[in-house]
Amino acid sequence: MMIRARKLGHLVLKVRDAEASKQFYLRTLGLQVASEDKSKGMVFLSFGKEHHDLALFQMATGDPPDATQPGLYHMAWQLGSFEELQAAHKELQGLGILVEATIQHNVTKSVYFRDPDGNLVELYCDRWDKGFEAMQTMGPKSDRLDMETGKLVDAD
Repeated sequence: MMIRARKLGHLVLKVRDAEASKQFYLRTLGLQVASEDKSKGMVFLSFGKEHHDLALFQMATGDPPDATQPGLYHMAWQLGSFEELQAAHKELQGLGILVEATIQHNVTKSVYFRDPDGNLVELYCDRWDKGFEAMQTMGPKSDRLDMETGKLVDAD
């Protein structure tokens, strides 16, 4: 028998400043506080349906980990359409958050940026209704994406 989880339930991040991280995720993803214990540096954030989608535990200190160390590579948050992704991109810029990359993968259109602790965050919209089949057929790919036009940069 094989364990078959239904979906990713939530993420828990170790952060340096729970309040700063809380404010970041409230502003950038539209999460809301489900529960908070400031004395323990714990914040549980939700989109309003699940008990929590993201938890923040203030415990990490010092410099960011070396890029070659094991750990979180990035977290990805799905949006409903390319128009929502374009609006989010503009909002991130309005908040003064540096967008590191705008990419069209074979299966998604994506925007990448970092949280206050240097964790890479992806906002994306799916390009296909049947993403599993598309990934099996096309595999991974990354091309630079113009967020204004929705077209590839430097595409032939």
